[in-house]
Amino acid sequence: MLGARARMMMAQGARPLRSPHQMQQTRGMAGGEDDGVHRVNWWDAPANPDIWKKHQLAWWTVAAYTGVYWLVAGGSKKEEAK
Repeated sequence: MLGARARMMMAQGARPLRSPHQMQQTRGMAGGEDDGVHRVNWWDAPANPDIWKKHQLAWWTVAAYTGVYWLVAGGSKKEEAK
């Protein structure tokens, strides 16, 4: 069932505004990201963090910040005895 406007456009020979390929949704947050770099696990290339998988790089960043915090803060706080 086409609407009146669509029937009129078809009768005049006008193309639709968008093709079905243009209307297809892209996979936004579903893991379809491709930036052209072949990503590997960190244990496959430990000396090259530029090609690590992004979630693994994030966990290493968290581990590094946690280590710096423990070094600066001095680990766990102990109460002083009076």
